[in-house]
Amino acid sequence: MKFKEIYCHDCNLFLARYNLKYFTDAKITELVRLYYSMHIKSGHSIATRILDRLDV
Repeated sequence: MKFKEIYCHDCNLFLARYNLKYFTDAKITELVRLYYSMHIKSGHSIATRILDRLDV
């Protein structure tokens, strides 16, 4: 399975992981804007990356 991970460089924190099987890129972008807008507005640098599998 592939996952898309949302990461904040300033906080060194993983904000979310979304399974690409269930969430499209458009839906993930919408969720990031809804739930992390204050995080982004405060000047934090948010990055996304695709993981081939989730190693926990």
